[in-house]
Amino acid sequence: MRVALVTMALRLPTDQSRWITVPPQGYAGIHWVVSNQLDGLLALGHEVFLLGAPGTVPASPAVTVVDAGEIEDMHAWLNGPGASVVDVVHDFSCGQIDPDRLPEGMAYLSTHHLTGRPKYPRNCVYASYAQRAQAGNDVAPVVRISVNPARYTFRAEKDDYLLYLGRISEWKGAYQAAAFAAAAGRRLVVAGPSWEEDYLARILRDFGDTVDVVGEVGAERRLDLISRATAMTVLSQSTMGPWGVVWCEPGSTVVSEAAVCGTPVIGSPNGCLAEIVPHVGTVVPEGSAFTREQARGVVAGLPGPHAVRAAALEQWDHVVLAKEFEAIYHDVLAGRTWT
Repeated sequence: MRVALVTMALRLPTDQSRWITVPPQGYAGIHWVVSNQLDGLLALGHEVFLLGAPGTVPASPAVTVVDAGEIEDMHAWLNGPGASVVDVVHDFSCGQIDPDRLPEGMAYLSTHHLTGRPKYPRNCVYASYAQRAQAGNDVAPVVRISVNPARYTFRAEKDDYLLYLGRISEWKGAYQAAAFAAAAGRRLVVAGPSWEEDYLARILRDFGDTVDVVGEVGAERRLDLISRATAMTVLSQSTMGPWGVVWCEPGSTVVSEAAVCGTPVIGSPNGCLAEIVPHVGTVVPEGSAFTREQARGVVAGLPGPHAVRAAALEQWDHVVLAKEFEAIYHDVLAGRTWT
């Protein structure tokens, strides 16, 4: 099968002349999702056309990187002769592609990676049941975020720090992660971009002796931090998010990434986390009121690295989940639709 994967087209914040690639150079969760899905499709013998990430180095001769990053350029390619051989379009762009602008009869589905209702709900697949429910849907397919173990490093021996990896924003729970780490008596490495200066300043004011802010990380540095951490903290909060709705963690790429490295997860019950964290770690309440006894008990009771990795492979292996999407592709090609 020939599959067009469309990632969310974003330019590098540090160099607007370049696009974020697949896999990404740094912070870009959706691009990691696309990378693992692409790997799974290749393992199943499919051919992939990648849109939205010019400059990506093809992972295989079966990958064609389309030189289209601008939204109009992506629509033009999908309506042009190059797309005539494509069997199905799998859109990860979160609304950049308008399915009504595609050629009549072109098989199309999307996956939603934001909070709230998708811009184009037709043939949308969700990453969690919580995300689907918040979008007001109860019939669309749910497929978890996958992980390719070959892209990650497993370590059984862990260092003595907790890790926060992601955007340093209120709804993502960086402050709560710092509060938990302080109560547990552990250092918290905070790795990710920060665009809310007052929020970061509050974290440093209240937990400056606990946190080590290292900024946005990518490539080997990112993998090293994940694999060496005692645990990944994913304490998303039910507060107003960036799109005008209360935050509901959609799928959480970092949970499966941490777990395949043998790093357990400490998560809140927000959104998808209540569904996936119990496989590989512990769920703690939202908020920042952690006691010393509670936090240290949570860390002491986390599952071991080998058990965590085994659970990750059982739940989120990239080939297994690519097969789930493969079945949906066949359904769409057979004429199935849903909203």
